Amino acid sequence: MSQVNSLSRTKTRISLIDEIRGFCILAMIIHHALFDIVYLFQDTWFMPLLQFAESIRMPFVFAFVGISGLSSRLSHSNALRGVKLLGIALGLTLVTWLVMPEELIVFGILHMLAFCMLIFALLRPLLDKIPTWVGIVICLVLFVVTSNVGNGQLGIPNLLYWQIPEAVMQCPWLFPLGITTSGFYSADYFPLFPWLFFFLAGSYVGIWMKEGRYPKWMEPKRVPFLDFVGRHTLWVYVIHQPIVYGILYVVYNWILA
Repeated sequence: MSQVNSLSRTKTRISLIDEIRGFCILAMIIHHALFDIVYLFQDTWFMPLLQFAESIRMPFVFAFVGISGLSSRLSHSNALRGVKLLGIALGLTLVTWLVMPEELIVFGILHMLAFCMLIFALLRPLLDKIPTWVGIVICLVLFVVTSNVGNGQLGIPNLLYWQIPEAVMQCPWLFPLGITTSGFYSADYFPLFPWLFFFLAGSYVGIWMKEGRYPKWMEPKRVPFLDFVGRHTLWVYVIHQPIVYGILYVVYNWILA
C-alpha cells in the first residue's frame, strides 16, 4: 500500500517548488531592474537598494539552481529541455549583442542551466548508480573545491588547494568553466564550475521528490501568482528584460525628462 501511495504522489505537482522558483525569479527581476536603473539610466539614488539586493541575491540563486537540478529528476527528457534552453540562451546572447551591447550576455544562467541539463542527461546512467546521500555529499564537496576556479585555484582557499597553471588561465575559450581572461565580459555570468555541482546535488534531492518522500503540505497551492510564475519561469526570465528596459526607458526619457 505504501508503494502505491508513493507512486501516486509523484504524479501530483509539488506547488511549493513552483512557488519558491517563482519567488526567486521575481527577486532576480527586481535585481536586474535596479541594475538597469543605476548603471544604464545613471540614477544613483537607487544605489543603496541595488547594494542591498546584491547582498541578499545569493540565497535566491542557490534556490533557483538547486530547484532546477531537482526538477531534472521529474522531467521526461532533459536532453530535449537542454537543447531548447541552449537555443534560447544563444538567442539571448545574439539579441543583447545587437540591441544592448552594454549588457551583452555571453554565458549567463540560462547557458549554464542548459549545459547542466545536457550533462545530466549524458551522465545519468552513471549518476543513477551512486546512492542518493553519497551523491549529494560528493557534489557539495566538488562545489566547494571548484568555487575558486576563477581565481586560479582548485580546493579550499588558503587551506588546501592546487594552483591552476597560468597557461590554462590565459585560455580565452574556457569561460564556460569559470576561467576568464582580462578582456572577458558578460552582464550575467554563471560558469559551470562550481554551479554544475550544485545543480547535480539538487538532482539527487529530486530522487526523494520523485519517490514521493516529501511532506504532503508541499503539494497544495498557497500563492497562485507565484505558482504561475514558477511554472513559466523560462518565459518570464526571457521576456522580463526587454519589458523592464522598455518601461524604464519611457519613465526616464519621456516622463522624467
